[in-house]
Formats: sequence, C-alpha cells, structure tokens
Amino acid sequence: METIVKLALVLCSITIYYFGKEGKNCTFSSVYPELQTPTKIPFQKGLAQKFVQTSGSGVDLGFFSLDELSNPSGEVFPLVVYAEACPPPEESHQPNSTRAQITLAVIEKHHNDLRVKVVKQMLWSDGEKYELQEIYGIVNSTEADVPDADDSDMGKECVICLTEPRDTAVFPCRHLVST
Repeated sequence: METIVKLALVLCSITIYYFGKEGKNCTFSSVYPELQTPTKIPFQKGLAQKFVQTSGSGVDLGFFSLDELSNPSGEVFPLVVYAEACPPPEESHQPNSTRAQITLAVIEKHHNDLRVKVVKQMLWSDGEKYELQEIYGIVNSTEADVPDADDSDMGKECVICLTEPRDTAVFPCRHLVST
C-alpha cells in the first residue's frame, strides 16, 4: 500500500489496521489478530513524502469477499490508517497528549483494480475526538473533470446564488455561501 503524505509538520508514526475496530480513547485493534499484527511505522517530518507499507505487514485480501471489503460491518472498517504525531519530549509524559488523524476506509473494485475509498476521518487531540466533515461547495475539480473550464474562477462563487464570492459555511448542511 502506498500513500502520499503531502506534509508532516512533526515526527509521527503510521499504523495500518485491516478490519479495525475502535476501542476506548480512540484506540484501534484488528478483529482478526491472527491475520495481521499492526506495526507502528515511524515517519519523518517533511514535504511531499510517500509512505509505503513494509513488505509482509499487510493482509492477503483474497481471503475476503468484495462485500466484506467494501462495506463497514457495524463499527468494523476494512481499513484504518492511524497517523499519530510523536509528541515533543516535554509533552510525552502528559496524560491525553496523543494527537492523531484516523482515516476509516473501505476497499472497492474499480475495473480490475482494488481502490481505497475514505468513509470517515477523525482527529484525536488531547483526549477529545472530532469527526471531520466535508464542506459542500469546495470544488476539487480539474480541467479534465469539466471540459472548457477556466481554473481561475472554478467554484469561487456561492453555491446558492452563483454570483457572489463564497465566504461562509452554513450548518448543519455545510454548504459554502456568501453572506
């Protein structure tokens, strides 16, 4: 498994859980511990790095049906990526100093390939869990997605009136609009 990490501001570690289940205080474990022992892999800080899972530390996905891989079963997710910041020495002895980004994903078949699809992301910081939500109206389109599109003004306008610049997120719907 290869994952592109755009920026790591601090030293961190990445742990991959196959069929991971959340435990107390945003910890994860595999529901099939006999198939894989999750390994915490150190990751250096820096720009535009690639994380490549160590050979032999994964799971042979051929043992599972596509339905098992593509659907979360209750609170069990087929793939969990747990990126944990390594606290500076002065913070390492403080309780609840863990900071992590957790990505819960499924594995789907796309043509003849298996691809990862993110289902949910969470942040864990100082004993609090936050679920990341998409804000509607943030466009991540390219010219290939929208023929004859001009990148200079793609998605800058309010998603409701389509004329004024967007500058406000509306809750609970999470649309980006102008005020």
